[in-house]
Amino acid sequence: MRRLIIYMVAGLMPVFVQAQSNVIVEATVDSMMMWVGQQTGLHLEVTCDPDRQIEFPQFRDTIVTGLEIVPPVLTDTVWLNDGKRMSVTRHYTVTCFDSALIYIAPIPVRIDGQEYSSNRLALAFMTYDIPQGQENNIFGPKENMRTPVQFREIWLPVLLYLLSMFAIVGAIFLFRRYRDDKPIIRHIKVEARIPAHKRALDGMEELRRSGLTSGDDPKLYYTRLTDLLREYINERFGFNATEMTSDEILEHLRESRDKESLQELASLLSTSDLVKFAKFRPLIGENDRNLLGAVEFVRETMVEVPEEELMPKEETVVVEKRSKGARNALLAFTLATTAAAAILLGIALYKLYFVFF
Repeated sequence: MRRLIIYMVAGLMPVFVQAQSNVIVEATVDSMMMWVGQQTGLHLEVTCDPDRQIEFPQFRDTIVTGLEIVPPVLTDTVWLNDGKRMSVTRHYTVTCFDSALIYIAPIPVRIDGQEYSSNRLALAFMTYDIPQGQENNIFGPKENMRTPVQFREIWLPVLLYLLSMFAIVGAIFLFRRYRDDKPIIRHIKVEARIPAHKRALDGMEELRRSGLTSGDDPKLYYTRLTDLLREYINERFGFNATEMTSDEILEHLRESRDKESLQELASLLSTSDLVKFAKFRPLIGENDRNLLGAVEFVRETMVEVPEEELMPKEETVVVEKRSKGARNALLAFTLATTAAAAILLGIALYKLYFVFF
């Protein structure tokens, strides 16, 4: 009886010492008996005050001989009693590849430089009993199963591959442009030209239909009418009538036409100046007469344009060869496109290899 009491006291001494120092070190396992090759969790838990410095043992690949560690090794911390205590646990995953009864001695843990030890553990790894005569029926490991390739696994590498192909085509095109260095040829489509007299007559007809000849707004009416005349004179006679006064326009026209033929035009321009600058309001009949005078002046002075000049045509413009700076820029862009194509193609092939192989 005395011997049993001594053994009990001796077994409780480490716990008593640890409790006295407010440090508890405990080692546990998820399973104590397993088949060879199975894995189980080994947990080394330290409970102490929150201001203590804990140093767990640094195992390389085994806890003890034959008991191998399977990465990763994880550590978590739990706060107890409203932060007055903490529990730090180091989690190991262990396995054994031979039938054995493995004894794990107390695991030392240093806390603030002082060493504490956990309790002892024992693990049993059992092997399979092979019936006599069945030795040849044991096969090695099977090959890995091939799962179907899903779209979410290949869409990015396929997209990168297509982009690399476009970049390669672009690099080839740029290199050929750099090597050939031919003149740049541009084709410009020239729209059909509308003669000046036709634009003027069409504008005057539109003005007649607008109803402004009724005299409601004579300033707007005469402004539009004289603008049509000035634009026509500008293109027909070759001087800038849009920036001249009425007297200056008549002076230039008298150089090419007699004074009598310009009387209607002079009356129109004079009336227009009075309306725009003196707030003169002409009679409705006078508005119609001035419009007819403008139409008559255009018809008398217009020049027929050959039909060939009125047809739309296409002009070819030849630009000189590229400058040295432009050629260097084209070469640099070609090299950059080539490098981008190579990088994209490499990434795409790398990802596709890991998907299919």
